[in-house]
Amino acid sequence: MPLFFFWIISPGESVLIIVQTLNSFGIRSLIWLSLIPGVLLAQTGAYTIYGTVRLPDGSPAVRVTVMLTGQSGISRQVFSDDMGRYQITELPQGRYSLTAVNREMPNQVTGQVEADTGRGFQTRIPINLFFRQRSDETTEIVTSPVLSTKEASQKVPKAAQKAFDEGVKAGSSQKLDKAVSALSKAIELYPEYFQAFAERGHVRLAMGKPAEAAADFTRALEINPVCGPALRGAGICKFGQGNYAEAIKDLESASTIEPNVARTFLLLGVAYLSTNRPEAAHSALARSVSLDPKGSVRARVYLANLAIQQNQPQEAIAQLDAYLTDAPNAPDGDKVRALRAQLQQNVRQQ
Repeated sequence: MPLFFFWIISPGESVLIIVQTLNSFGIRSLIWLSLIPGVLLAQTGAYTIYGTVRLPDGSPAVRVTVMLTGQSGISRQVFSDDMGRYQITELPQGRYSLTAVNREMPNQVTGQVEADTGRGFQTRIPINLFFRQRSDETTEIVTSPVLSTKEASQKVPKAAQKAFDEGVKAGSSQKLDKAVSALSKAIELYPEYFQAFAERGHVRLAMGKPAEAAADFTRALEINPVCGPALRGAGICKFGQGNYAEAIKDLESASTIEPNVARTFLLLGVAYLSTNRPEAAHSALARSVSLDPKGSVRARVYLANLAIQQNQPQEAIAQLDAYLTDAPNAPDGDKVRALRAQLQQNVRQQ
């Protein structure tokens, strides 16, 4: 794996709220029952709201409480699993509000997210939650996501979805061979399962098989060109090959589809640096830090390097100080401290 990958996947602690239809390690598909009228669905309680609770860099919020309330008085609470996933089943048709609570980190909150099961014929409604740091800002309300045309038209067989879920679960438990096997089965059962291709690609990246991963991301994007996880994965593969210009194209597309994933902007900033685009690099790196200061702590070093190139030693010192504060035990901590001391000495001599 490229060295940068460690920093990209490091979990963050500052948080933001957004609703996404795509996420970096697992998308459950929707089964459309277009012949069943909404009244029947309401009577049988056939709706499910599910999703993932995550930090902005995509890392899961484990064992947090997800709370659902409905206008009809329904109230449910569930815990997210080890991958930050939750599922609330047997819901009648109606409007619902969801929030999540992290009792171990009470300074982190989500805004109120609203979902309406009556907006279409889908029976499984994806709602993803992201935390943010508590502030005095007013509560955010985000409507349920708009599905891509390709995703909305999917009719995934139950057996394929079951295999997909097994693959995601195996991947989250680091049983990578088992994950690949299950995801391959899902693809065999439903060849247009672009989510499964993207999932398998990320698993293969974790196995150190970038060529096979790249093939999976390519196939996912052939089926659905706006699959965020596949675009991000393709960008990682191309970056690892030194193909920075093409990596930038994929990462820019991923950042447009999922504009609040910090690690996309971190990698995008590094790719911009590699193509001598300092202004774009600064913007992307700063965005990464604003979304997730601790999870994107490595961006501070790149920002410091940019400041040095632009003869802004005080700004470089500030970035290095922030880096050392958020990553006091970083492997390169001594080198960073030495660089900071040298910069400080130069400032005093001016």
